[in-house]
Amino acid sequence: MYLGIDLGTTNSVVARSFSDINNNLITDVIRIGQLDANDNWETDEKLPSMVYFTPEGKTVGEKAKALRDEERKYVVTNAKRFMGTDKTWTMYGTEYKARDIGAIVLQHCRKELDRRGNMQYDTVVITVPASFTVSQTEDTIAAAILAGFDRNKVIVKHEPTAALLSYIDEQSKRRADERDVDFSTKKRVLVFDLGGGTCDTTIIDVLIKNNKVKFTELGIGRYKELGGIDFDRCFADKLLEEFFATNEIRAGELDELDKAEMYRRLKLGAEKIKENLSAKIKNERMNDPDCDIENISVKYNIPRFYKDKPYRLTISKRAYDEYTRELYIDQKNRSRRIDDAERNQNIISIIRETLEAYNIDKDSIDLVFMTGGMTKFPTVREKVSEYVGKPLIEPEDPMNAVARGASVYQFYKPTVLELEAKEDPSALEPSESEHEFGDQMMLAESIMLNVSEGLPRVIIPRGTKVPYEGSLRGMFKTASPSGVNLDIYAGNDEFDSKMRIEKTLSQDFDSPVNPGTPFDIEYSIDKNKAITLKIMIDDGIHDSQEFVISVYGDENVAEQNYEVTTEF
Repeated sequence: MYLGIDLGTTNSVVARSFSDINNNLITDVIRIGQLDANDNWETDEKLPSMVYFTPEGKTVGEKAKALRDEERKYVVTNAKRFMGTDKTWTMYGTEYKARDIGAIVLQHCRKELDRRGNMQYDTVVITVPASFTVSQTEDTIAAAILAGFDRNKVIVKHEPTAALLSYIDEQSKRRADERDVDFSTKKRVLVFDLGGGTCDTTIIDVLIKNNKVKFTELGIGRYKELGGIDFDRCFADKLLEEFFATNEIRAGELDELDKAEMYRRLKLGAEKIKENLSAKIKNERMNDPDCDIENISVKYNIPRFYKDKPYRLTISKRAYDEYTRELYIDQKNRSRRIDDAERNQNIISIIRETLEAYNIDKDSIDLVFMTGGMTKFPTVREKVSEYVGKPLIEPEDPMNAVARGASVYQFYKPTVLELEAKEDPSALEPSESEHEFGDQMMLAESIMLNVSEGLPRVIIPRGTKVPYEGSLRGMFKTASPSGVNLDIYAGNDEFDSKMRIEKTLSQDFDSPVNPGTPFDIEYSIDKNKAITLKIMIDDGIHDSQEFVISVYGDENVAEQNYEVTTEF
């Protein structure tokens, strides 16, 4: 059995795949047990990636989500956005990083699997945004190890590729004449993955021929913190501005704490309005495909919102689209400052920037694959379709597609799925093949190295497929007799204005060397994007020295007992 875990910003999903006695591939989503708002134990296909801290322990899931308002100081949400950073949350005297929060969520999932007793797995594939940096990816791996998963069984894969693989798997189970897409000729697919907290864009060439499945990543958008929570923020911003204007509340008339509380309640309301509006539109369309969805509306009430009076809202789709309009408008050439451009992120410019960065003509795209919870909202689909101008395809369930695709990954590698079963065209039979499923991950950003003042040197270019290795001979010189400092950078290239230091490393020499002595560096990045450096120095006087540094890997990471509340 193989596991796939989508460790999401807002929700996490676990799926498994295995062969039945007839050698058919079975894939299902595992329902995860969790406490609800009323302390009842329930199971659900999704686990909110939220943790509620108490002096007695930690609770993950629906109860944490229900208490994020009342106990907001003790509930951590959206931790995925801080993977690879030094951001910490202090709870009852203990500091937690984002990888610790991720580990708590994953540990809850693992304990649910252990409770069932029949969940022995060979590998666990954990997905990350294709745009994740190496440090963000390494934090995700560390979270899995901290949660108790065997480091030798953990594999990392890109979320867009996993979601698309899930779609391929779904299509392969249909008769050939019932499939939505014929991949026997190469199709260029733009994968648009808009989830709760991140927006991932990947361009992938897909070819299925002679029972071989080949995915080739051609381009990956840079990491963007844009998702459902940003739609909630934007909606709440506009509502609060409108409320102040309507009620003639001027700056300085309202205490900042009261203003912050009003905004917080609006933001929580924005999430419910979005969800309810999306659900109502779906239901109305099922009853009448030609209905006017622009005027479909939902009601929402916030009690004692201002001066003990409620705030009653009726929001139509047309109104919601107007409130969130800026998230759909391409900001090309409008933002002169970098920080303005970051604040003005929108779904269309993210697609455009990805195509431009890799010189991919929009007309070369054959299909747009939509996945992620936020892509269920009609306006997102409309705007992407208008911009790209190509057919949209989607998995049966966008919320579960990533986890499902992750779980079937091992069935495509090293075996390739037999897409044209000889006897039963609807059956799915693994076919042994010496060719592996072509799925090498590529880097969204260049990795650069600098050991002194000046521009960093690119050692692994953007777009490189992993694993990869290389060397630099005599290009760097020591500045000190006792050791060397190395800065690891990430960005498009050495002239990138958004370049940032990923990590600073120091290595002391075993014995002094003459300053200015050249030294060699060998480097490698493995299939999970973990980087290793090997420094070799010989000044001709002292003994030659070698040092191996695992840049992002932490060999000392071991399982932690986070005392997650699991009441069955």
